[in-house]
Amino acid sequence: MKNYLILFALVGLSSGCAVQQTVSDKDIDLYCQRLNVLHQKAVAISSNIANIKTTRTVKGSPYKRKIISNCHEGFCQEIEDSRGPIFKYEPKHPDANKEGYVAYPNITLEEEQADQKKWELIYTDVYKYAPVTHEFFLKDPKAKMCFDKYPFVDERYNFQKYFNN
Repeated sequence: MKNYLILFALVGLSSGCAVQQTVSDKDIDLYCQRLNVLHQKAVAISSNIANIKTTRTVKGSPYKRKIISNCHEGFCQEIEDSRGPIFKYEPKHPDANKEGYVAYPNITLEEEQADQKKWELIYTDVYKYAPVTHEFFLKDPKAKMCFDKYPFVDERYNFQKYFNN
């Protein structure tokens, strides 16, 4: 009799574990909000690194470091760093002023790499504890909700647009 009770208890436990919990639209939306914020930050950091030596933009001034702030419901404000440029004496540079100094963006590679590492770790945790499976963006019709609402999620995860489907 003991064996039957133990077997019954094990079958009951295993069948309870096999039932998969349904993920709510709210949980999916919150996950997509987090991904959208993280990708906005990643794009800003990449832009900062790519423009670390840009001395002239379309505005005629050196590139200004992008900062992502004031995030709310998956969307953030992109502002320019208020720090002034770094001047280097390079009299032969085409962007040198009358005194021979060139204005460079006030960006350090070390600072950007530290930010990049921090946000990669956060992204890893968000992705690790996602309320959906890894195939969600490929297969689930609810993914369209994220693509329509969050442009950075659409750009990063909407592979269907590349398959002409």
